Amino acid sequence: MSDDDPINKALGIGPLPTNKYIASIVNELNDDSALKDFTFARSNIQEVIQNGTDAIAKLATIADQSQNPRAFEVLAKLMDTVVNASEKLLDVQKKVKEMTKVNEPTGDKTVTNNLFVGSTSDLQTILEKLKK
Repeated sequence: MSDDDPINKALGIGPLPTNKYIASIVNELNDDSALKDFTFARSNIQEVIQNGTDAIAKLATIADQSQNPRAFEVLAKLMDTVVNASEKLLDVQKKVKEMTKVNEPTGDKTVTNNLFVGSTSDLQTILEKLKK
């Protein structure tokens, strides 16, 4: 349909989406950006934990040698931060497991009524991507 379609003008709507548009939506649904974000967040949190652990060892030495109450206060705060980062790492892991459960079909896996709007080549392309 073109933009000059009188029915579209009368109803105040634009042209219908094309098969390429529908295929792009299907590709977005199959996108693994959540997994990429999980991997990125996990590596950042692990780096914070590692750097914090190294800093705790150094700061413990400084606090022990100086016997300054402020040094011990900073050490305790840093230890708390590392513990919180460890808990965040576990939370991220739990959230990813929950997300993957949502994407998995539950219950009866038989599909009786299924409609695909697109060409045969679009369907074959999607099926090939799902096989990989």
